[in-house]
Amino acid sequence: QYAAALRLTSAVDTAYDSEHARVRGRLQSGAVLAGDALKRWRAYPLDCTPGELLDALVESLAALLLCSVTAADERVDDAWRREPASAAPGLTDRDPSLESAEHRIGLAVRRWRRELEEYADDEVRELDRSVAPDPEVVAALVATALLGGRRTKAAGERLAERIGAHGALRLRDRAGRLLTEHVDRVLHAERERRIAPLDALDVHPEPQAELIAALSVLQKER
Repeated sequence: QYAAALRLTSAVDTAYDSEHARVRGRLQSGAVLAGDALKRWRAYPLDCTPGELLDALVESLAALLLCSVTAADERVDDAWRREPASAAPGLTDRDPSLESAEHRIGLAVRRWRRELEEYADDEVRELDRSVAPDPEVVAALVATALLGGRRTKAAGERLAERIGAHGALRLRDRAGRLLTEHVDRVLHAERERRIAPLDALDVHPEPQAELIAALSVLQKER
């Protein structure tokens, strides 16, 4: 049982570690800036407001994370199907009342946006009020610069024009760390939810060790 539990746990870890690495690569390549988000960025600022741009980026980031979590769970399901122990009642019974991954991820990404806007507001407050830009504009530009990869160099330049080069660098560093923290938290939470039923079985190595010891004694007696 303990060996089987280790194999099932390893399948979850492997699947989520792989997807976590893929998400990091996709973020670095600017994959979030696609579809509606890319269309909004191209229309900004003439035909797109900062709020609309942020909305599109948030939706695209949530879609990327949901896709990764779904892919990880599919890999886990495939690996567990090859393991007879996965048929244990505690592992096959899913609670339908639990919030969906889409809902949980959506909440997490919107929370990231709120904190990002707070960071932008902090940076704007440091400026002379006569020249301070709208914090939402600053948040939209830093989000685009972070999530758009090399294609959004202009976003970084516009950000520096509005809050200064030092302020832009400081904000990008803070926002980048915030993004990493939220992405890591989302994937870790989904992994923990997937593995929680297995942990609830409370399978430990002690019985295995005791059986091995008892077998050793029995063999000596023979």
